[in-house]
Amino acid sequence: MSRLTGWKVLNEGRGTDLVLAVDFATTGRSDSSFTDLVPRLDPHLAVWETRQPDTGDGMSARDYIDLWVREAEDSGRTVRAVLGYCAGSVFAGEIAARVAGWQARPPRFVMFDPEVPSPAGLDRDFAAMMNQFASVLSADEVSAARQAAQTARAGAPDFAAFGAELVRIFREQAGAAFAREELDTELLEEFAAVFRSFVSYLDAARQIEPAAAWRTATAVSSRQPTEGALLAARTVEVPVDHVDILRSARTAEVVGEIVGSYASS
Repeated sequence: MSRLTGWKVLNEGRGTDLVLAVDFATTGRSDSSFTDLVPRLDPHLAVWETRQPDTGDGMSARDYIDLWVREAEDSGRTVRAVLGYCAGSVFAGEIAARVAGWQARPPRFVMFDPEVPSPAGLDRDFAAMMNQFASVLSADEVSAARQAAQTARAGAPDFAAFGAELVRIFREQAGAAFAREELDTELLEEFAAVFRSFVSYLDAARQIEPAAAWRTATAVSSRQPTEGALLAARTVEVPVDHVDILRSARTAEVVGEIVGSYASS
């Protein structure tokens, strides 16, 4: 198999079946990820997780889907399931539909706390990112960033513009702290680039109407269920907080039951 550009391999597997997982996973985030879930699944299953382009600037929803679907089809493997986390569930539904076009049996589709990206959600994600820098930023700097974000949200003409303004606010507030602490500014630019890529990913997801695909899915919901889960064909509740949903043994059991295999260790 040639080197993958749109996917990272979470498990090589020992069979011909493939599970595709859609998420924007970043190092250091508090939310659980598919790297927490995969070790609890059947080791025979190959699991690939979406890899994001370096920036994603200017990419449409079709660009993302084409990038991911092309390599999955070229692998020649049977896609047993497509998994989506939060906004990744929007893309996952499109991927599952595309896979169904070339396979005799459509893949199972599982989504975890599915969510359509919104300015409120992006504001929440920005706050979480700023909290990651609590050891560098003062309380006043974090507060100033949050206030600036609220002002930007009220004045931004659209989602992309709001995201661009959040990137500017982050660089301004964190940049001052990095200079004060004499930290490497290249690291600052790396964080800014990741957040800019995240905004592009979310903005592209907003181009997709997910309702039809979501009606075919199983939604796994945490204690903080999302409105998107109400559209699913079936909903399974897991008694954990949202941030831990992919760390839960119960979640792994549910996925194993749906995919058709499960390993407890």
